Amino acid sequence: MLPWRPLGRVFLVASPLMCLMGVIMLALHQRSQLDRRATRHGNHISDQQDADRCGFRVQSDAFTRVPGSKTLLINAFREHRTANASVRLIAIVPQAERALSSRCVFCCRERGEVVTVAAKRTTHPSNYFFAYGTGDFLCPMPAGCQPRYVGLVSEDGEDLSDLTLLPVLNRRAPERSRLPLNLTLCMPSLFNHYDNVLQFVQAMELYQLLGIQKAFLYKTSCSATMETVLQYYSGKVGFLQVLPWPIGSHLKPSSSWLPSTSPGDIHYYGQIPANNDCLYRNMHQSRYVLMHDPDEVIVPTGNVSFQTLMSDLEKAHGENVNFYFPNNIFRLEEKEENSKYDLPEWKHLPGTNFLLHTLRETGGAGGKLVLDPRSVLQMEVHAVQAHFNKGRTETIGSERGLLHHVRRRKNSQPKSDLVREEGLLRMAPALVQRVNRALSRMGLLNTPPLRHGTPLMLIV
Repeated sequence: MLPWRPLGRVFLVASPLMCLMGVIMLALHQRSQLDRRATRHGNHISDQQDADRCGFRVQSDAFTRVPGSKTLLINAFREHRTANASVRLIAIVPQAERALSSRCVFCCRERGEVVTVAAKRTTHPSNYFFAYGTGDFLCPMPAGCQPRYVGLVSEDGEDLSDLTLLPVLNRRAPERSRLPLNLTLCMPSLFNHYDNVLQFVQAMELYQLLGIQKAFLYKTSCSATMETVLQYYSGKVGFLQVLPWPIGSHLKPSSSWLPSTSPGDIHYYGQIPANNDCLYRNMHQSRYVLMHDPDEVIVPTGNVSFQTLMSDLEKAHGENVNFYFPNNIFRLEEKEENSKYDLPEWKHLPGTNFLLHTLRETGGAGGKLVLDPRSVLQMEVHAVQAHFNKGRTETIGSERGLLHHVRRRKNSQPKSDLVREEGLLRMAPALVQRVNRALSRMGLLNTPPLRHGTPLMLIV
């Protein structure tokens, strides 16, 4: 054991050293406070350490509240299409703040200082009469600053202590021919404890069968069985990326498209801002992005894949073009009787069987989009609201492909006036095999007992 005296000497030596460290830490703290009140200009950051150096938190939730405002930021994206380098923030904005000025806040790691610039606010036109809608903020990047994170404050917000920075996505923009994916699917939020298990599994397998390479889904809530399905397609298969969308923690979302039908703060659980976020996420990842719900699918006419369909459309219309497929309602109320695809092993599953609904209404409104994301600035559910660089949207007729939308009836046409379509039935044998294989791997396939003499078919 060491004697007391040497320990005392150690203490006497360490004491002034500790005082010096305290002085240094106080100086660093004061410098951090000065940095927070720093200069005016801006763009990105590098990693959490760089963000910490500027004294700010980094986004960890799906939504980030703007200090001094009711705006909710979703994500920030490097904008490669503007004349000057810039960053675009996608947001949910209150209509009451249309005239509110904001400033972008950057941590410039090269300078070691906080830099801000005036933001250019754009409130997107479609909000369906709700108090909140979609908006974006364009932030010019000043020369000599290459940050990787950005924040936003209201013009009169001097206190930055509550500021949270968002990572800037899409920092690189490969040429169109070098994009990693050709076809990507974006699906808006699942909500109200979504439990349409069978139709969702059919949709996932159908999209893959048609050649879709990746899918994105925004999730608010779903059943426990649906959670098993989502984990399978995201974790085991890797086809699906599930993005949390807890909008109910910040706003009162409507479950309809008009406040008169379902009161709330925002249309359909924030469907339009989710669509715009997904569009920008995939702007430099995929040549085309399909904007669908799980109860919809575009079936190419003839025995062709979706890749072939898009190649043909591109040859006919050129690049920088988006495609609109008019809606076709396949009534839930009208069901195929004695169909060989009314399978007993699916009857225990909640949800709709796509293959039993072959009668469609004529006429109708609405439709869905297949987008070249680099040609779009803003979109809503059924239309591109702002094109970029002479981009345009072409309507595609049923001779090329048919949008199947299985839902409740929209008009009063008698059954005798409905049109029978068998495009999905053409794909049914391959689809049934894929669905059964997936359900089996999820542990959700209810295999019926074999009748005497029935051959056993293994699903591998």
